[in-house]
Amino acid sequence: MKQGPQIVGMPTHIRTLVQVGLPLALSQLSEMAMAVTDTVLLGSLGVDAVAIGGISNNFFFTTMISFQAVLGGVGVLLSHARGGVEHGHGGGHDRRSIISAGVVLGMVAFIPCLLLLLCSSGIFSLMGEPEMVTRQGGQFINVLLYALWPNLVLLGLCRVALPSLGAESLLLWTMPAMALCNGVLNAALIHGWFGLPAYGLFGSAHATMLTGWAMSLVLLLLCLGRPQLRHLLKPARVHWPLFRELLVLGLPMMVTAASELLLFQITTLNAGRLGTRSLAAHQVALNTISLLFMVCLAIGQAANVRVAYWRGARKRAEACRASSGALLLVLAWTILTGLVLMLLPGWIARLYYTGGPPDAGTFATTVLLLKIAGIFQIVDGVQAVCNGALRGCGDTFVPMVISIVSYGVVGIGLGYWLAFHRGYGVEGLWIGLAAGLGVTAFALGARLYLLLYRTGDARP
Repeated sequence: MKQGPQIVGMPTHIRTLVQVGLPLALSQLSEMAMAVTDTVLLGSLGVDAVAIGGISNNFFFTTMISFQAVLGGVGVLLSHARGGVEHGHGGGHDRRSIISAGVVLGMVAFIPCLLLLLCSSGIFSLMGEPEMVTRQGGQFINVLLYALWPNLVLLGLCRVALPSLGAESLLLWTMPAMALCNGVLNAALIHGWFGLPAYGLFGSAHATMLTGWAMSLVLLLLCLGRPQLRHLLKPARVHWPLFRELLVLGLPMMVTAASELLLFQITTLNAGRLGTRSLAAHQVALNTISLLFMVCLAIGQAANVRVAYWRGARKRAEACRASSGALLLVLAWTILTGLVLMLLPGWIARLYYTGGPPDAGTFATTVLLLKIAGIFQIVDGVQAVCNGALRGCGDTFVPMVISIVSYGVVGIGLGYWLAFHRGYGVEGLWIGLAAGLGVTAFALGARLYLLLYRTGDARP
C-alpha cells in the first residue's frame, strides 16, 4: 500500500486541485460549446427552429442533469475508498461494489426521468407555448430520449467516478473532441452534407443523440483500455446498505441541483414578463456568468474529490488544507473575472450585440447587470466550493435545506419583490439572485467551518 506524505503543503494541494479541476472545467465548457453550436446552426433555419431547438434542448438537459446529480455520492465514496487504500487505512466499501451500485442507482433514476421527459409536450402546453412549439418540441425531445440512458447513466458515472479514481485526464481529451464532432454532425444532418439526408430541425436532435452515445461509448472503451480501471468495471454484488448510503448522499444533491436550476429558470421567466429589452439584457449577463461559473463548478468538484480522499486517509488537517486551497483558487478566479466584469461591462456587452447596436436602454441595462454579475459570481463561486467540500465530508442534507431556503425565499422572493413591487425591474431580479447566493455562501461556509475545521465531524 502506498503511504502518502505526513504533511502536504498548500502549493501541492493547489496543484492537485488544478490537475483534477482543469479536465472537469474543459469538459463542462465543451458541453456549453455544443449548446452554442446547436443554436448557431439552427439559426440558419430561422427563428422558429432556434426557439424550438432551444426550449427542447434546455428542458431535456436541465431535467437530465437534475436526475444525474443523484449519482454524486458515487464519487464521494470512491474518493474516500481510494484515500483509505493509498494511505493504509482500508478502503471502506469495495470500489467495484460502489460502481456497480452506482449503475443500479442510475437505472433507478432513469425511469422517473424518462417518464417526465415523455410528458414534455404537455408541459410545454401548460407553459403556454404555441402549438407548433409544443408539437415539434415534443418530437425533438422524443429523438433525444434515445440517448437518455447513456447520457444519464454512463456519462453521468464517468463524470463522478473518473476524477475520484485519478483518471480525470480521459475527460480532458474526450469532451473537446466530442464537441467538435457534434458541430460537424449537426451541420451534416441539418443541411445534408457528405451525402447524408437533410433532416432540418430534427437533424440537430439526431446529431445530439448520436453524440451522446459516442461520448459514452468512447469513455467506456478508454476505461476498458486501462488495466487499473478495467477490473473496477466488472460487475459486483450490490448490497442494500451501500445502495442506501448512495441514496442518502445523492438524493439531497439531486434536490439541490434542481433548486438551483429552478432559481435561474424562474428568474428568466420573470425577466421575460418585464419585456424583451429586460430579457435580452438578462440573457447576456446570464450567458456570461454561466461561462465563468464552469471554472468555479470544476473547482468545487475538485474540492469534493480531494476532501473525500483525505478523509478516507484519516487526515483531517489535509482535508482542511484541500478545502482552503479550493477557496483560494475560486476567490482568485472570481475576483479577477469580477474586476473585468465591473471595469469593462460595455466591451463585453458589445460582443453579444454583433448584429448592430441595441437601443440605449437595453445596452445600459446590460451594462448594469454585468456589473452586478461581477459581485454575484464571487459569492456563487464560494458557495460552489463550500458545497463541494461539504459533499466530500458526506454532508448533503443540510446544504440542501440551506439552498432551498436561500434560493426560494431570498433569491426568488426578494428578486420578485424588488422587480415588481419596488420598481427595480430586471436589476431587482439580479439583486435577488446575488443576495440569495450570498446567503447560501455564508451559511454553507459556516457549516463547513463547524463540520470540518472546528469539530472534524464528518459522515462516512
